[in-house]
Amino acid sequence: MTNREIAREAVPVSGECNAASGANAPARTLRRQAAELLDRLPVVPLDPTPWRAVPGAEESARGTSLLLFRLGDEWLALPASTIEEVAPMRGWHSVPGHRQRALLGLINLRGALVPCLSLGELLGVQAASPVQTAPQGTLRSSTSRLVALRHGHHLSAFPVTEVHGTVTAARHALGSVPATATGAGAADGFAVAVFHWREHVVGVLDPLRVGAAFDRSLA
Repeated sequence: MTNREIAREAVPVSGECNAASGANAPARTLRRQAAELLDRLPVVPLDPTPWRAVPGAEESARGTSLLLFRLGDEWLALPASTIEEVAPMRGWHSVPGHRQRALLGLINLRGALVPCLSLGELLGVQAASPVQTAPQGTLRSSTSRLVALRHGHHLSAFPVTEVHGTVTAARHALGSVPATATGAGAADGFAVAVFHWREHVVGVLDPLRVGAAFDRSLA
């Protein structure tokens, strides 16, 4: 089944089934936009991570700006330069029939449909117990947020348990991922460095690998 066929099977938001035909126009528009979006993906992404290049002296002294967030009990970080937006938690529109568990659905972000994916599913990180999934796909937590990641020409959103904000990690403070490390995608190569923040060990994720995994989840 193609992505377009899957999107055409997407059910309307609750309550739309009994609406008049004129009221179904937004739902039909949503399904058409979803089909067009999924048919465009994945595309081979460009390298969105200039932070991986050899830094100059000033950049080395200043350190790397990272967005620090919590996923379940794991503290993780991504280069701030790859983060498009941190938005309040909201519901997403499911795409019935899609076989990739990482794809939660489609979300409206500033008027555009954006894939909403589960980073926890890709990393094997379980959501913390206080965070629950509501019937319409919303994480019930006052601290939950949506993070929009720019990878190549694509924009993907994923829910997180908490966002601390940006931190600047000096390059000498970034250590290698221990060979025995588990969780946070270390075994799959998603985590490329670690650093200590307060009493936590933070895994720094490679946005290229995360973006590529997101693309595979949309295939």
